[in-house]
Amino acid sequence: MNRRYLPALVAVLASLVAPATALDFGAFILNGTRLSGDGAALSLSQEDQVVAWISMPVGASSSLYASARYQFYGDFYLSPSAAPALVPYLFTAGRVEWEGFHSLGDKSSVKWSIGRVPFQDFSGRVVNGLLDGAKAELSVGTVQASAAVAYTGLTFKDDAKILIDADDEARWADTAAGWPSDFAVGRLVASLGARFIELLPKHDFGLEAWAQFDLDTAGTVITNTQYAEPYIEGRIGRALRWRLWAAAEFGQDPSFFYAMAAGARLRLALPEVLGLRVTASSAWAGGDYDAGGVMRAFKPITAGSLAMIGSAAFSDAMNVSLDASVSPWRGLSVGSNVAGVLSPGAADPYLGLDASARVSFAPFNDLSASLSGGVFMPNTVADPDSSLSWSVSLSAQVRL
Repeated sequence: MNRRYLPALVAVLASLVAPATALDFGAFILNGTRLSGDGAALSLSQEDQVVAWISMPVGASSSLYASARYQFYGDFYLSPSAAPALVPYLFTAGRVEWEGFHSLGDKSSVKWSIGRVPFQDFSGRVVNGLLDGAKAELSVGTVQASAAVAYTGLTFKDDAKILIDADDEARWADTAAGWPSDFAVGRLVASLGARFIELLPKHDFGLEAWAQFDLDTAGTVITNTQYAEPYIEGRIGRALRWRLWAAAEFGQDPSFFYAMAAGARLRLALPEVLGLRVTASSAWAGGDYDAGGVMRAFKPITAGSLAMIGSAAFSDAMNVSLDASVSPWRGLSVGSNVAGVLSPGAADPYLGLDASARVSFAPFNDLSASLSGGVFMPNTVADPDSSLSWSVSLSAQVRL
């Protein structure tokens, strides 16, 4: 072969091989087993998942990630004995995302994401989960502006965890299989945000606005809600980080109502001391304090809990928690958490104490396992029907 054609041949072969070598794929195998008790009730839960994923570049400035999930789930009631509740197979899409980044020069850029992607507000208390939609962020110097829009009606209700009004509660309690019983009530979710980086030295300020619009015209009630969430976070020295946020909820069903929520966190990190991390935090979601007036209990877009073991929903409740963890050697992490749960508007505001401990071990990047357990000790004076609840969980993950 004439040597002058060799460079051209190498270039052609490289152009053909490069897309194949840039393609990446794999799978996760996850197993979770939980033994739990609530008073005299004893049950065992088993969950197994296989998640297959693929990632590939799309052009010079974007990439495509897609995943699909198979899931088995079963609840086995040991005491009192009852027939198990089984979901032998469930196939669904995981994260499916086309994301990109483009530099605009002079410390400016734009990035975007379209598909079934993670949506989360600053606190993680208003909305937190995978939804179908799009989001974009524009950075100009020290200012970041963001916008997002999503639809909830194609998401399984167990994943979306939307419990805003009576229609959501009825859908959640519906045990019929198929469409629409398995899916969340259709709502349009939208947000706008702005973040000002180091407006003060080592401190960022921001404001997010979130809204959801009820599209379920066949429901018994139409509930729209909007949320304004200002926040500040920063660091003090090398080891201390802190954040503070608040959220005001405004709603129409069609009557106007409002609600409030807030939270704070202080974290101490000392990597040189066995990887020590100590976090003190508190979160509060207001209740219906004006007895029939325009104030109501705070309802986020996606429901959350204030306890590790107990079932304290993030509505008309508050927690104060302390979490500590150490990593005595690489791959091993040991931690514990204790939290007091309260209902500030109640005659007896103390609801109980939630305590848990955990151990996780990842000897290799492709293998990890964790063991956790805890107990919720309720205040039976405030709620005579409550009982001590506990759980022990073992989970493992293998990457292929």
